[in-house]
Amino acid sequence: MKPILRTLLCFALLPAVGHGASPDAEASPPNVILLLADDLGYSDLGCQGSAIYQTPHIDQLAREGLRFTDAYAPHSTCAPSRVGIITGTYPARHQGVNNRVGGGLPLAEVTLAERLKAQGYTTCHIGKWHIHRGRKELRPLQQGFDLCYGTNEAGQPSNYLYPFVRGKAPFDVTDITGHKGDHLTTRLTDKAIEFITEHKDQPFFLNFSYYAVHTPIAAQPDKVKKYKALARENPSQKLVPTYAALVEHLDDSVGRLTDTLESLGLLERTVIIFFSDNGGLAECTSNAPLRSEKGSIYEGGLRVPFLVRLPGGTAAGTIIHEPVIGIDLCPTILSLTGTPLPDNLDGIDLAPLLAGAPASPSPRSLFFLQHPEPTHYRSYPTTRTPGGTIRQGPWKLIEHYETADGRHEHRFELYNLDIDLGESNNLAEQEPERVEAMRKAMAQWRESVNPPPYNASLYTAGKARKR
Repeated sequence: MKPILRTLLCFALLPAVGHGASPDAEASPPNVILLLADDLGYSDLGCQGSAIYQTPHIDQLAREGLRFTDAYAPHSTCAPSRVGIITGTYPARHQGVNNRVGGGLPLAEVTLAERLKAQGYTTCHIGKWHIHRGRKELRPLQQGFDLCYGTNEAGQPSNYLYPFVRGKAPFDVTDITGHKGDHLTTRLTDKAIEFITEHKDQPFFLNFSYYAVHTPIAAQPDKVKKYKALARENPSQKLVPTYAALVEHLDDSVGRLTDTLESLGLLERTVIIFFSDNGGLAECTSNAPLRSEKGSIYEGGLRVPFLVRLPGGTAAGTIIHEPVIGIDLCPTILSLTGTPLPDNLDGIDLAPLLAGAPASPSPRSLFFLQHPEPTHYRSYPTTRTPGGTIRQGPWKLIEHYETADGRHEHRFELYNLDIDLGESNNLAEQEPERVEAMRKAMAQWRESVNPPPYNASLYTAGKARKR
């Protein structure tokens, strides 16, 4: 066994052998960088099968690490998904059933950053936060982060190009400066590199939460020009040149970060995790072979890229088909850093799976729940229906809720994702016993997490709005 793998596994086993135990007196716990893309679709990376998007640096993470094929965001929209990731619990426990997470994540909730900080890590958040509902007392600095850059009240920038404004809507991020033509992703990456360099001699946790590739789509002209040429060469494939260029900005950032780690001698002491907060937006990209888009409880809204690069090239090139979910990130990071795992998390520790342990013969259930709210549902009554979802092994049950405008009635859809990834063949009528068993499991889960009551009157037809 490689020494670095042995050390990582020892840290992962720390909670099991006692809080005071030490696997290696001379070993330092690994640094952790969590890269969270915004609205990046399942098929938007070369390592995910795309022949259009050019993502060599992210693809390299996949080659040097592990790639999950069946990874799910905790929710199909931004805010509740981020709540699930930072707490390790289902967002529905925190009123996170749509993009309005109650009054924000309360200070009483213990975040991943707070747990790592208590373990001696220096913690830094860069970029989008979006789970505090405008309450400054619930920003990252109040939720366990020592440092915070590029965060404000918004869930998206006014413009990605400096001075990051569009019309009269300023993007109030006074700690991110630049020059005309600078891209926001580049400037945020500068801050990340600055943080890594200044804290290279101590364990750190960097939560780099990109605004990219959320709307409004904008990229530097040279990149856009390149993809316009590719679009003309491939007219049969959906390609929005500016969106593709924005994806490349994201990939450039990942390349700069890994280059920095390598130059500082930190690459083989750092766990790098790449994830997306929900599926891609149909107006920008195609999630094929998955069905639908961001905001939907079909696979296109929930299934996302998930890559893990462990120090030492451990398990390089491994592909894992076990269904996992974003709430697993918190316990997994805690485990890999030797941080005690609390017993109130909904997510599970994936460290054994990363180390090559076989998948469980009894697959667990994954749950999803979304209620309507005007921003992401009222404008899209066809694809973004309210409802609940459960996945058990290859089976996925969707319970659609009735809506006050009469467009949707209460009904079920059942799919076997092993043979029908595009969710085109509804098996609910052929499998009534399975539907009933999964329905009961979903009802029991809802009761356990105590979400807010469903309000069908909020879901009404409306005109599409620009985002």
